[in-house]
Amino acid sequence: MLSVGAALELLLVPGCHAGGHAPPYAEAIGIPPEEVPGLTVREHTVETEHSVVGYRYPLLGSGHPLSEEVRTAMAERQTAFLEELSGSGRPELRQDVSLVAASTEVVGARLTAVSTAGMRATREASTLWFDADTGRVLPWTALFRDEAAVERAHVHLADVLREHYHVPLAELPGVIGEAAVRAREEAEATDAGSEDGSESPDTAGAGARARAEAAEETARSGLLDAERAREVAEAWDGSPLEDLAFSTGGGLAVRMDPTQVPGAGGVAEVVLPVGPEDAEEVLSELGFRAREAALSGPDPDVPLGDGSSDERDTLDCGRLKCVALTFDDGPGEHTDALMDTLGEYDATATFYVLGSLVDEFPEAVERMAAEGHELGNHTWDHDDLSGKSAEAIESDMARTNRAVRDVIGSDPPSMRPPYGALNGTVRKNVGLPIILWDVDTMDWRSRDTHEVAEYAIEHSTSGSVVLFHDIHESSVRAIPDVLTELHRQGFHFVSVTELFDGTLEPGDVYTDARHE
Repeated sequence: MLSVGAALELLLVPGCHAGGHAPPYAEAIGIPPEEVPGLTVREHTVETEHSVVGYRYPLLGSGHPLSEEVRTAMAERQTAFLEELSGSGRPELRQDVSLVAASTEVVGARLTAVSTAGMRATREASTLWFDADTGRVLPWTALFRDEAAVERAHVHLADVLREHYHVPLAELPGVIGEAAVRAREEAEATDAGSEDGSESPDTAGAGARARAEAAEETARSGLLDAERAREVAEAWDGSPLEDLAFSTGGGLAVRMDPTQVPGAGGVAEVVLPVGPEDAEEVLSELGFRAREAALSGPDPDVPLGDGSSDERDTLDCGRLKCVALTFDDGPGEHTDALMDTLGEYDATATFYVLGSLVDEFPEAVERMAAEGHELGNHTWDHDDLSGKSAEAIESDMARTNRAVRDVIGSDPPSMRPPYGALNGTVRKNVGLPIILWDVDTMDWRSRDTHEVAEYAIEHSTSGSVVLFHDIHESSVRAIPDVLTELHRQGFHFVSVTELFDGTLEPGDVYTDARHE
């Protein structure tokens, strides 16, 4: 049974249909994240002159694969939305995540997106499923035992639409109609074969029994592996089963756009049922575990996030337009104003700090860590490391690392040598990955806000590491324009570690993370 905190989304098509019978409906199990004890929900809205984008999602524990996949999928949709903007007005995109199952074995997340432009609104939804056995995040197709089961689930939906909503075969929408036509053609071919004597009734019955036995044997085998499940999901793009949940009765609850269902006017969406018996014919082993998780309500033993900064935003930059904004030589008197601006765009930055200034501005350093920014080692007092001995380099790095650790509790994950000065001794003795840059705004020389912003915008590409200095007020004043324009182009602002997907090695030198 569902826990008290689980929300049941009851969506019923009103009115009578032929014969005076109301159509069947399903109670779709949904679990609002704020109703799960201990689960932190994060949300943010970025408002600019050209658009509004907002998102809300639960934190499922540090490094949880589903958190990364959910955030990346939302970021992909945001980029597509921003890249497609045209004309006047200020379109909006609102994305939200709820849970449809939550156990130690399976977690299901439902992603919804509503975009509005003028009087027009578009709604999209899909589900993702985390399988603890494999540690993989899978699409909806993984809940079905094989491709034939996916096909059969669509035929079940076609039957509901034809029998209870009286939708003619020729008017069944999209892939549902295609599956129904294939099923009819297969049935006609089977009937024709029987009439020709190619298969006697007894033989046909034996064949049906054999198919049923084979289906029962493989029902729990999960024949769709992760890669094949994704390929099948792509082949069924646009299917209403992309937004798949379980019903309180143990069947499937499939949401559909009411414009595709005759007589469904006046409701936000229609939920079609696939009964428990029909569901059991098509579910994979993962599907059965997902159903059990949905019916049981949220398990209190599911690992949950605590909202700490290391869970802030994990994105797969191999699939996104990411850029790392980096700031050297601070912290300083303008760093807090810079973080105010970064916060408006939910932008993560990397600060290469001087150890001597960490002691002078500890509150700014604490705020960097608390707001999810990354701190890097930029030496104690901006000395040229290429002129130092191995021992002096190690001492300088250790001193700066210790200053950062004393404030935030952890060491910097990377370093940047002052002036970009390097030699073999530096590489061997810094003990951290060495991060340079591919976009140098030369802000220290020009001190021209417009010029700095224009250069950063023009030269930044996906995978860029952009160099600024937060000790210069002119540079800090350039950041609003940089963020506004790169955001409009669909970029996401991430830390250096995130940009390089955790592949950084001590002593190696990195300038950018372009994916050619």
